[in-house]
Amino acid sequence: MLDERKPLLSSVTTHAHFLRQLLVVLRLQHLKRAVPFEELRDYLLEQSSLRDLAANYSQRTLQRDLPQIAERFGVTIGHDRRAGGYVIVSADPLPEGYQRLLDAFELQEFLRLPTALSPFVQWESRRPLGTEWLQPLLRAIQLRRQVAFQYHKFWEEAPTNRTVSPLLLKEFKGRWYLLAHEPARQGLRCFGLDRIRALESTVLSFEPPADFEPNTYYAHSFGIIRPDHEPPAEIVLGLEPTQGQYLKSFPLHSSQRILVDTDEELLIQLTVYNTHDLLMELLSLGDQVQVLAPASLRAQVKQIHASAIAWASM
Repeated sequence: MLDERKPLLSSVTTHAHFLRQLLVVLRLQHLKRAVPFEELRDYLLEQSSLRDLAANYSQRTLQRDLPQIAERFGVTIGHDRRAGGYVIVSADPLPEGYQRLLDAFELQEFLRLPTALSPFVQWESRRPLGTEWLQPLLRAIQLRRQVAFQYHKFWEEAPTNRTVSPLLLKEFKGRWYLLAHEPARQGLRCFGLDRIRALESTVLSFEPPADFEPNTYYAHSFGIIRPDHEPPAEIVLGLEPTQGQYLKSFPLHSSQRILVDTDEELLIQLTVYNTHDLLMELLSLGDQVQVLAPASLRAQVKQIHASAIAWASM
């Protein structure tokens, strides 16, 4: 059992241990077979961010990792003597979202590329901020412990102190967000991790709201906005064939369904809330997309384009 009194992100080594354990689970899940220890060790050695730590990785170390893996990820790993390797024996597979968490952790390590390799890699200058809070927040969600932090909204001059019950981590457009219940305001709030400072785990426990379901809360949301008093809309979009290929390979939303797919056009349907996030995404596609339904969203997009034309002609 981990000592909960220790800082949840006390050092680089702690971060590397977490990443190493996550890599082990993902590797076993991907291969779907018994993996000998030597093969697992060699795989870890291939990961540049873990090379120094994995160089001395022994089978005894793996055995010490297994209880922590079970506690952190809910995944039980056992050794199959007959098959000669380690396998996942738990009934529940690792949620797919952990791959996105791994991407975020790996990005932190990737940005520490050796100087000799840096000329051959170009990345966005807009680095995601706040990813250092992913691990402690995930741990607090797992333990159902409240967290305290300072939160600085972009439109306010000074940060405020917040104590919340963390429920869900969500990624949207390269940024990470925390959905939490805030007892002081008696409701769910969404916090951008890039605006969080001085986060600490508390000893205060909590129970999630009785009607909260993390798997379905954002099921019909495009982005981080979820209207409380309106149903999702059936949105139909018409796209040029070329642009349509992009959306076929990288859908706008998990509910995306193809209605028509010809050499002349692609019609898709989304079942999502009509929110500002969705509107901004549709506007970013310019003349490559037409909103066919609902009529209210079509009129809204038309009005925005008309206003932009009027502004440009002034």
